[in-house]
Amino acid sequence: MADLSVNSLTIEELLKKLRGREWLIPQFQREFVWSVVDVIELVHSILCARPIGMATIWEQADSTALELDALSLPDRGVPGNEELRQRFCDSNENPRKVFAVLDGLQRCSAVAQAFGGFRTTHGDYRTSGRYFLNVAASDPLEQIIFLKEADVISKHYNNDATCISQGYFPLSSNISGEAFLGQWLRYIQAIRDPAFYANGQFPASEELERRNTVLKRAFEGISKTKLAVYIVPDSYSLADICEIFEKLNTTGTKVSTVDLIHSWLYAETNGNAAGRIKLREWIDDFGQKEGANGWSDSTDRPELIVQMSTACYLALEVKAPPRKIGRAPVLSITSVKAGDLLATPTIHWQQIISSSDQLARYLYEFQLTVAGGLFPWKWCPYPVISAIYVALRFHSSFDASDTHRWGIDELNSLFRAFFWRNALTNRYDQGFLTQIGIDIKEFKRFLNLRYNYPTGALWAAAIEPELNRLIARPLPSSDDLLGYVTDGRPGGAMQKALYLPMLATADKDLLNDTISLRYPSQNSEAQLHHIYPRDWCRNNATGILANLLNLRVAGQDWVNSVANLMPLSRQSNNVWKAKNPGLVLAEQQLDYVHLSAILQNIWIDETCFAALQRGADGLEEFWRHRANLIVEDLLRRTRITI
Repeated sequence: MADLSVNSLTIEELLKKLRGREWLIPQFQREFVWSVVDVIELVHSILCARPIGMATIWEQADSTALELDALSLPDRGVPGNEELRQRFCDSNENPRKVFAVLDGLQRCSAVAQAFGGFRTTHGDYRTSGRYFLNVAASDPLEQIIFLKEADVISKHYNNDATCISQGYFPLSSNISGEAFLGQWLRYIQAIRDPAFYANGQFPASEELERRNTVLKRAFEGISKTKLAVYIVPDSYSLADICEIFEKLNTTGTKVSTVDLIHSWLYAETNGNAAGRIKLREWIDDFGQKEGANGWSDSTDRPELIVQMSTACYLALEVKAPPRKIGRAPVLSITSVKAGDLLATPTIHWQQIISSSDQLARYLYEFQLTVAGGLFPWKWCPYPVISAIYVALRFHSSFDASDTHRWGIDELNSLFRAFFWRNALTNRYDQGFLTQIGIDIKEFKRFLNLRYNYPTGALWAAAIEPELNRLIARPLPSSDDLLGYVTDGRPGGAMQKALYLPMLATADKDLLNDTISLRYPSQNSEAQLHHIYPRDWCRNNATGILANLLNLRVAGQDWVNSVANLMPLSRQSNNVWKAKNPGLVLAEQQLDYVHLSAILQNIWIDETCFAALQRGADGLEEFWRHRANLIVEDLLRRTRITI
């Protein structure tokens, strides 16, 4: 690949690039979202000759298939007219060489509005107006003002004489085609011309000199300010762009694979009987289905559902050829990386969307299979792992019946063990986007071996070493896991793995069974709170209890460990916190018989409950016994059981 390069442009040069359509905007880019305050802050930086960040542009080959257009803003005409767009360009023809703006749309739009006079015509839009330098203001932060176009017209600020007499200088020239140098030299001459000051309002000499200094400094700032430009050569493919520029700047702007796919699907399904596919709308609609709650949101990791769709494509035996996304055709899709997401063909997306109810059911059953209850992706260690399960269910439903000879019970038992081994070994910490395709292929092979064995148990025993080979990492020992659950809160995927069973199976609140903790109940308030409250532990970290409650003496953080956490509503935690648990149980008249259905899902058996009732005296027994229950349960989840 050719080297990336860095260049810079003055404000005037940037406007020329945009007006001349040399810099074009990909259709997948979002709309202009900056507020007037955001634009003013950028203008202030420009007038003060401060750094204004960087734009990233991508050189386009002559044969580019990317849909590009001039910088534009949504607008509308008189009532009843359909929506239209205002474009910032001098011609409808592109030059020979064009560049796609990957990052910097907001800055480019702001500069075009402030210094290029780019605006919408309809007054309802915040982009209908003009920016002025107010040299009459002494505070630099008040020297840049925005006026709605209606006010500009009614107060005659579209006339230089009116503006200058009030100390207002339009940042974009009122004279069409006027160059920057000519515009600001004209201002510098006009500010001292009495003809521009009606009714004898010519400023005193000292004030005039101050205004003139403000004006000259602004011109100097505009002349000196440069936008850094990162140029990506056309040898980079669209897939490269999406992968390499995952985040382009400190504000987190992304080259959105989802937006690209949305754009293509919308364009390619024009005229379809079922209507155009609007991917982002579908993602939101899908997220309202039972099972997909908390997994599908166009504003919160939307790529997860796109990865799930491509995983379904990977799992199919019979499928359409991949989409061509670059100069060379894509021979096959092998992963859920950006390039393969882009190559997933439209016809497959149509099948996915028409199967929304089934996909939601598969996602629902994935959650029940691995955790016994529903949960959002944010609670899941490596949420993309759900794509494997959904893809295999998709394969089971949509491939010819003779392509597999296994049942859902076999899939569930194998996948449950895979999920927990994967989570407890941190296997997906790196490289999981490529690994997904390999894992789907291996799962299909494991499952298709089922009917080589007369019983499920014999098949499970034969598959055990195969699964070990696939995971290729040893499971933590019982002692290792005890360390995880008794010494503070482990981070990352391990923490989510240890918390998930409690959160997913939480049902009714321990102190108030009218409060539901089950996800995604509308009234769900499930949070993990300390069983022996932190304040109580801090106040009792002396004497014999120091062996457990004093971190220096104990050598481990029992208090903040998983062994000391349980789901509880905020309301109940307000009752529970700072009290000895035995006192709370006595005050609330709670007993194990009536609470067993709730307690068994959070690793509190009758022995644990009896220890809790003894309060401080049962502290060590409670923590150690419960820690062992947690470890035994986690290890049980890693076994293939039929």
